[in-house]
Amino acid sequence: MRHLPASVGISLFLLVAVATAQVTYYDFGFERDASVPVMSDGQLLPHAWAGGLNSVHFSEIDLDMDGTPDLLGFEKHGNRLLPFLRTDNGYLYAPQYARGFPDLHDWVLLYDYNQDGKADIFTYGLASIRVFENISGDTLRFRPVTEALQAFYYNGYTNIYSSPDDYLVVEDIDGDGHLDILNFWVLGRFVHHLRNNAGAGEAFDFRLENECWGHFAEAADNNTVTLFTDCNDKPGGDVHTRHTGSSMLLHDFSGNGLPDLLLGDVDSPYNILLYNNGTMDDARMTAQDTAFPVNMPVVLYSMPAASLVSLPGHEAHSLVVSPSDPSLTKSQDLNSVWVYDYDVQLQQYTLAQTDFLQGGMVDVGSGAHPVLFDFDGDGLLDLFVGNYGRFDSAKTVNGWLTSYFSSSVSYYRNTGTPAAPAFTLQTRDFGNLKASGFNALHPAFGDFDGDGLSDMLCGNQEGTLLLVPHQRLVTGAGNLTANFGQVDVGECSAPQCFDLDGDGYKDLIVGNRRGRLAYYRNVGADIPQFQKVTDSLGGVDMRDLTQSYFGYSVPCFYRDAQYGTVLFCGGELGEVAYYKQIDGNLDGSFERAEANLAETVNGDAKEFREGRRAAVAVADLTGDGKPELILGNYAGGAAFFRGAVPPAHNAVAPRALTTLRVYPNPAGNTLHVECDEPVNQIVVYDLYGRVVLVVNDIGEEKTTIDTKELASGVYFVRLANHAVAKFLKTDR
Repeated sequence: MRHLPASVGISLFLLVAVATAQVTYYDFGFERDASVPVMSDGQLLPHAWAGGLNSVHFSEIDLDMDGTPDLLGFEKHGNRLLPFLRTDNGYLYAPQYARGFPDLHDWVLLYDYNQDGKADIFTYGLASIRVFENISGDTLRFRPVTEALQAFYYNGYTNIYSSPDDYLVVEDIDGDGHLDILNFWVLGRFVHHLRNNAGAGEAFDFRLENECWGHFAEAADNNTVTLFTDCNDKPGGDVHTRHTGSSMLLHDFSGNGLPDLLLGDVDSPYNILLYNNGTMDDARMTAQDTAFPVNMPVVLYSMPAASLVSLPGHEAHSLVVSPSDPSLTKSQDLNSVWVYDYDVQLQQYTLAQTDFLQGGMVDVGSGAHPVLFDFDGDGLLDLFVGNYGRFDSAKTVNGWLTSYFSSSVSYYRNTGTPAAPAFTLQTRDFGNLKASGFNALHPAFGDFDGDGLSDMLCGNQEGTLLLVPHQRLVTGAGNLTANFGQVDVGECSAPQCFDLDGDGYKDLIVGNRRGRLAYYRNVGADIPQFQKVTDSLGGVDMRDLTQSYFGYSVPCFYRDAQYGTVLFCGGELGEVAYYKQIDGNLDGSFERAEANLAETVNGDAKEFREGRRAAVAVADLTGDGKPELILGNYAGGAAFFRGAVPPAHNAVAPRALTTLRVYPNPAGNTLHVECDEPVNQIVVYDLYGRVVLVVNDIGEEKTTIDTKELASGVYFVRLANHAVAKFLKTDR
């Protein structure tokens, strides 16, 4: 048995991955924790870590099998699923149910097609419609039914067309008990009615019933609707292309027993209600309301999509409206989920809320770039969140909608304890930057002018750096320094200050739109001076050229006791790549150990899927030596993951020892360690996460370690299979 002293210069505890022929483990483990409190404007945010909302569409489904309809939100900006359990007082964010759904994208509608009382999934496929059957028993489960719904058109069956940008209608239109479909045909403008003629025991037999349902046409280049048309603008005639994107909601708004149609259109902030005064067999739209609802019309850029939801405590369904424009730089972000309650007496919808569920989240607009830094010097890491921007206004320029955003940094002070973080919003505009008109601010912190006080350095859309001096951070006044250090990485600079070479001075690492990392070594002393070393540090490249030409790399270097310097890097597609083998290898290529890190869900490893433009902050916020991870996304929010036991790559949870005993406890000069299988390595670390003792080459179930050199205090014993025990050391 050998006693090996460990370096105490490295803080944060050891995570050991045991490689065997059958099982390998991640180096780090993360478990979602939505309970970390966040206060805003004197209120506790009930859904703080739900990840924000920009463009969300809601459907009802029983998630927990209790017989009552819960809520599933589909966030278009990142293809995120947000499950909420229904309670007497509202909704409870329940992220554990998201993993029960298959991977879904572009649009999602939930309807019960086989009348078994369980909502099934209709979603976008490859220019068509995918369907999943809900086969849930005690747990949520879905079975794929088809990758492309078909219908009989003219001479034969072919795939039903669907645009990734349209919200079509899946409803029982004719009252025969089968779900029918309304969709815009390939070139848009006209709505097709696909009637479901399924017989007994069948689910689907769609046939084109009417190629001009409602007898109306949508304009080719705006949201103007022409009524009383026979839709003669078809192939062979004067065909006009239409800019893609329309949302549809079918509902009897007029109360005449016929389904009306609520339309939203790309580049438009309005919903248009078309009134049906035809028959059940022949819908005819004879009037339109271009400012619906009448008392407070929807004005949401762009392409508002509506859904009907039975909210708790309401006697009638409420109308929930949010943008559905696929563009990341057009949609309204904050206050972008409007709820209209139906007033039974007035028989009309009235605006009740503009931030449904969204108001209970950490949500900074479009894009969320979290950074952890102890700004107030109280020993607790505070949370700062930059953004791409917040929607300010929109106007049409040369026929195209142009939206304007201005960026800012939100400051959440850590008002918790060293073992239990809690955050309280101090300001949504730290440093008074919003009025300066920047986009894509990404904060980093350090003393950049040598006065001993913390300044803020912000990356931005132009790819340069903006220096915000300490005075401005405290008072809101003070000069900004643009183009700090003459750094220019192209577009969307994402800086981190980190002592990469271990010389005691913080260097500068900057991600960018290309997905690479630039490295600027600090060659100064009291006043930093950054000297460019490379614009392709470690060979890091966050692009996936099969899906995007850009990578949007966001680096977060972290120093770990076992692996030394490691890198967690967010990217365009929502992944968090993990790199190691960095120390002593700054001129070489880092090892990309994980293309996308995983969270642990019910003991299994599930890769992160928190939405596009992942931005990551990593630090030990609980003092247990295991790093926590905060993951931002383009919808403007963040998810919190607590450090946990690393999961296995084969999706089997690592087995903890059933009997890990350390005694005597308190211990004096020796400590006995006993478990139920041979152990090869023991690591002892203190409350600050510093490794103080490593014992290798044990090979036995029982061993004794020498603790006489340890000072009095609380310590943790960690074994190579991740089991942990705590003991108290005394001077006796």
